[in-house]
Amino acid sequence: MTQELHRKQPSARLRLNRRLASLAFALAAGVATFAGVLPAFAAGNTIVFAVESDFSRLDPHASRTWNTFKVIRHIFETFVEEDLTKGGNEPPQIVPALAESWDVSPDGKSYTFHLRKNVTFHDGTPWNADAAKFNMDRMTNKSFEFFQPLSPGLMGWMWQDLDSYEVVDEFTFKINLKQPNAEFLRRMAAGGSGSPRMVSPTAVKTYGNEQFEQHPIGTGPFKFAERVVGEKLVIVRNDNYWNDARKPKADQIILRGIPEVATRELALVSGEVDVIGTPSPDSLEFLKQQGMQIITGESPMFYVMWINLKDEHFKDVKVRKAMCMAINREEMAKHQRKGLAKPAYGVLNFGGPGFDPNYKDCEYDPEGAKKLLAEAGYPDGFTTRLDWTFGAGSDVNTKGDAEWLQRDFEKVGIKASIEMFDNNTFWDMMSKGMREGTGLTSASWGESTFAWLDQVLTKGALPPSCCNSGYYDNPKVDQLLSEARASATQADMDAKLHEVRDIIANDMAFTSYYTAMSVYAARPEIKGFVLAPQHWFDLTSITKQ
Repeated sequence: MTQELHRKQPSARLRLNRRLASLAFALAAGVATFAGVLPAFAAGNTIVFAVESDFSRLDPHASRTWNTFKVIRHIFETFVEEDLTKGGNEPPQIVPALAESWDVSPDGKSYTFHLRKNVTFHDGTPWNADAAKFNMDRMTNKSFEFFQPLSPGLMGWMWQDLDSYEVVDEFTFKINLKQPNAEFLRRMAAGGSGSPRMVSPTAVKTYGNEQFEQHPIGTGPFKFAERVVGEKLVIVRNDNYWNDARKPKADQIILRGIPEVATRELALVSGEVDVIGTPSPDSLEFLKQQGMQIITGESPMFYVMWINLKDEHFKDVKVRKAMCMAINREEMAKHQRKGLAKPAYGVLNFGGPGFDPNYKDCEYDPEGAKKLLAEAGYPDGFTTRLDWTFGAGSDVNTKGDAEWLQRDFEKVGIKASIEMFDNNTFWDMMSKGMREGTGLTSASWGESTFAWLDQVLTKGALPPSCCNSGYYDNPKVDQLLSEARASATQADMDAKLHEVRDIIANDMAFTSYYTAMSVYAARPEIKGFVLAPQHWFDLTSITKQ
């Protein structure tokens, strides 16, 4: 659905008034009318949680998107975990999970994990070193009977330094790396483009790789109960969970992917759901007036822009720099997120290593952008296309972002149409590379590690792997990212990442435009929902009182 949007856009005040009027009208009309839109669910200590999109595969070795990982991290576990129960603004602490402890060799290349005993998967399969090896084989060994072929393309960020692994004894497992990786444990706890979490070997053998996602069995605090694609995904408390301190307070959580923000908001106010992800900034005051809680937190998420280096127009670095200079980031952050965002520049995100709040890869300079376009042979500009996602975790009004950028680009002569895609389709496309005729595309990314840079900038992430979708290929960047992973100190890591940042800015192969806070809204009876500075959260403490 291509959208040519050249007409004058309604003012922020008019958009706000329209949204408040529509919400108020829906409530005045009676929630009974709206109740027919969404199915009713069980009462009691059941939490109904509406997120921004439907979910990908429930196979941690083959899944995509942060919204999916929000579920996966509650069903499956790995050797270590992030403690997301404390909130705050600092990176979450890495704590033991399926490993009680671990030893790191003096050279930083070998990790010996001492596994937790008396832990079973949800189907009763014992957790031990053989189960760990099964999972490592499934993720990395192409000759293994149950190898997951999607894993290498999704999880290079995790396993590109892997050398070997071995069972030492029943409850000891060793992983050897080709070089030190200073982020190895924190990456172990992450996800969104695959995740190194442990699945039940029995379940994989019983159902096979293709059907496992219909029977996702891990060791986590919640168990999979039911999924109706496009409607709901239900997880229930694991009463046999090994960690008494993290046993869920809720009996079950029903997760619903509702892409339309107004529908999420109406579902919340009417009582159809208990918590929603990313309400519209225009609706926050109205939701407060209705007694809803607004819960915010810092996030490493920022909005990044891929540039198609195969596209005839964007092959010229002057055109790429003109594009960067055309974006009015200050006004965009101010108006699109109503003060819950800050301008972003370059490829290093807030909350991640090497971030410098004073850094800019370009200045807002539309006249300078026009000059560069003329020098590149486009005095009258050119036409291109923006491929955009409706978004997922923490995304809201991404179409509005695309329209804002469309207007900024048109001011310097770049006339861009917009084509919107649901989030899962978008990421399937990104693995194939940006398509012919598309000059720019965007999504939210950024993490508390720099693992995501391995996924968008390196040769190993070129199509058909994910997600160097703009076809950038610079061996120096690959080398510097490898050296950053092997850094002995944070200062060394930051220095290498600054080199990467400056090379990317000089090539203008990638840029960003704003950093957004995480925002959720909840009904007043919801307690214990905590936001840590991460893209995902811990639902074990949430309850309804």
